[in-house]
Amino acid sequence: MKRTILILAGVFGLLLVAALTVPFFVPKSVYKAQIEKAATSALNRDVLLTGDVSVSVFPRISASIGGVTVANPDGFSAPNMIEAGELRGSVKWMPLLSRRVEVQELSFVDANVQLEKLADGRTNWDFGASSEAEPAASGDGGGVSASIGKASLKNASLTYTDRAAGTEYALTDLNLDASMQGFDKPLKARADGVFQDQAFDIDLTLDTPEQLQNGSPATVDAKFDSKLATGMFDGSVTLGNAPALDGAFSLDAPNLADVATFASIELPVNITPLGVGDMKGTVSGPFDALTIKFDNLDLKSDLLDLGFTGTVALQDSPTVDGQLQASASNTGELLNQMGIEVPAEDALEQVNIAGKVSGPADALSLTGLDIKHTGALLNASYKGDASLAGDGKLNGTIDASSDELRALLKAADVEMPDGDTLKTFSTAGAVSGSFKKLAISNLNFALDDIRATGTAGLDLSGTKPHLSGDLDMGELDLSPFLAAEDQQKKPQQPMEGWSKEPLDLAGLKAVDADLKIKTTTLTLGNVVLKDATVIATLRNGKLNADLPAFNAFGGSWGGKMSLDASAAKPAIALDMTGDSVGVSSLLGTLAGFDKLTGTGAFAVSATSTGTSIDEIMKDLNGQVSTKLNDGAIKGLNVAQLVRSKDSLLQAVTSGQLQGLDFASALSPEAKTDFSSFDTVLSVKNGVANVDLMKLISPVLGIDGTGNINLGGQTLDLRLATSIDKKGEGSGSVVQLNGIPVPIRLSGSWTKPKVTPDLSGVTNQLKQDLTGQLLEGLTGKSGGSGANPLADILGTSTGTSQPETPSTETETTEPAKQQTPEDLAEQAAKEALGNLLFGKKKTEDKPDE
Repeated sequence: MKRTILILAGVFGLLLVAALTVPFFVPKSVYKAQIEKAATSALNRDVLLTGDVSVSVFPRISASIGGVTVANPDGFSAPNMIEAGELRGSVKWMPLLSRRVEVQELSFVDANVQLEKLADGRTNWDFGASSEAEPAASGDGGGVSASIGKASLKNASLTYTDRAAGTEYALTDLNLDASMQGFDKPLKARADGVFQDQAFDIDLTLDTPEQLQNGSPATVDAKFDSKLATGMFDGSVTLGNAPALDGAFSLDAPNLADVATFASIELPVNITPLGVGDMKGTVSGPFDALTIKFDNLDLKSDLLDLGFTGTVALQDSPTVDGQLQASASNTGELLNQMGIEVPAEDALEQVNIAGKVSGPADALSLTGLDIKHTGALLNASYKGDASLAGDGKLNGTIDASSDELRALLKAADVEMPDGDTLKTFSTAGAVSGSFKKLAISNLNFALDDIRATGTAGLDLSGTKPHLSGDLDMGELDLSPFLAAEDQQKKPQQPMEGWSKEPLDLAGLKAVDADLKIKTTTLTLGNVVLKDATVIATLRNGKLNADLPAFNAFGGSWGGKMSLDASAAKPAIALDMTGDSVGVSSLLGTLAGFDKLTGTGAFAVSATSTGTSIDEIMKDLNGQVSTKLNDGAIKGLNVAQLVRSKDSLLQAVTSGQLQGLDFASALSPEAKTDFSSFDTVLSVKNGVANVDLMKLISPVLGIDGTGNINLGGQTLDLRLATSIDKKGEGSGSVVQLNGIPVPIRLSGSWTKPKVTPDLSGVTNQLKQDLTGQLLEGLTGKSGGSGANPLADILGTSTGTSQPETPSTETETTEPAKQQTPEDLAEQAAKEALGNLLFGKKKTEDKPDE
């Protein structure tokens, strides 16, 4: 037995020595062929070892070759898929005895790997199934099986070319360590390198490479780290004709803009201000239609804090379904940095948004939306729903206010003149409709001290905006919005002429409108309208306003007005009636004319055209009628004129004409009362012709003729008066020697002149005086001789006047001879002048 054991030990030792020494006697080409055969069998590709081979047999068979290539399948652009400067491999020597090749290590140094996808979808990394080993040449049968315990790439480069998409990606300085016991065994790999100029590290565990190669889901656990982002994926990956993912992921990107640039994503705005992106969730579905469920998606920067939880489906039209929360500390600066231009961005400060987001990315629906803006210039909120589909949709409530409205308008580049208006505003109401057709109900609006309630609407669907509204504005005072000099009530001031400033009516052509406005009091400087309702329509620059009832100037009014700004020369039409109107308030306020008082009825129907108020007044056509009661004409007191002295007859018969002073009856302080005053004026080209003018009082009656120049603000009226100095109602026409004496009102509205119209009286007196003088010169008596003027005036014989002795000597050169007609005319004018105005002093200057 002992001998047998020794023999067996000797044989074993001999075999061991043989195993260690025989490989050194075997040509290296044999090992080279075996390595090529094992690698070719493992990769199902032609593998050629092109460099020198070095071999060692303990503790395992190891070999290194100076160069190696792995061939590409037919049809690809390059002959080789892999080219390496050096290949190192080690094979366990014991399995070789049983015709099994177990590659312990396979390393590529300075390798260049080219991955390629053809336009027909074929890829060069699809190795296919391992082929069976060819029968041994010795004839004793059996094949050779192989496995690779470890594979590595050192200083490798990898390019990926997609011929169908026309894209190419490059990976350089790659170091990869992988362990693959077989395609049906797990693959573990760790790599670092530079991809598209960005350094990275990655750890990968692939459960079954064979499943990945066959198009079946393969479990993947991957972690990566780079300057652009760090992240992980734990799930399954499916390659083949329909690549897909299904698993959990996380991603942290310090700068989203750099990620977008790296991924060649073109964005319409600059997303650098969005800051850091942090997301976690799951991803599933094919690569071209991934569904991402975010447990959290956070964007954080100095200006923004945004969070989203929900689902994003990356389809042809991406869809979203989740909850959104966002807070921007300085919205204006955020939008400015992103390159988004919005009005009044300097006024946009803290904005908070919360709500549910769903639907396609280009037609998002936001429900339960709560938006709040707080800032120094504007505070606003919106609660409700919104949709970005089509023309958009809103359904919610708004509330906005500002205590610094002028600063807000300035931030919106709206130029404002200095003033004390437009300081504050607020608005609240229910908003509904589309972005192009918006309606506001339950509106509460305030601008400074103006208040309004009701409904309003804005329609942008047509060729021009359309405004609508039904507003109750209570006490509406627009005086502060007039010119600075008109902002406070002032005493009535005379006008200095109509404005020739061109009317700016561009706003009437910019929009269409349907408005109904009701006020308890509407104040425009000195003009106060009470209980006014305005129903206005505006179409293509044509404004029609209906004022069915309002109170102004002490009376009640109603009427219509139209203004057509569509033509080069605007046209205006007015139909207005008033009752119990105070004429002094009306004319004084609107025209600066305060010479007429009283109350009564007015009717105005007029049309005109013009580009300024001056042109409109000078082109005015229509009719005006008044029926006034219990008033007065200022500047003329006919009753005083009749009742001054004892009587006009006594003054004339006494010959003391210079003693009659009618100036006091024709002074600014004088006035003529009336019980009724009716007028009918026909207006043509800015001039009102008097069709009817009749004034009646117990002691006075006036019938007027003439015209009033509305465009030139002048008048020329002749008033034929009849008087009853006893006030018994039986008046007679004022006359001299049976000749009527009308009163003339002429001149400007601001300074009218009131004078007697003596043209008829002068002519008659001239004729009568001529006859008297001729009789005196010829010695023929045609009258009393003591007071010929009394005879002319139709009075009885008065006190004789002594003859004035002549102071001229016979040697004095005679004056130029005057005809009797000249002397009569001069005497008539002097008599009438003394009669009506008193005798003038020599130093008095004539009226201008």
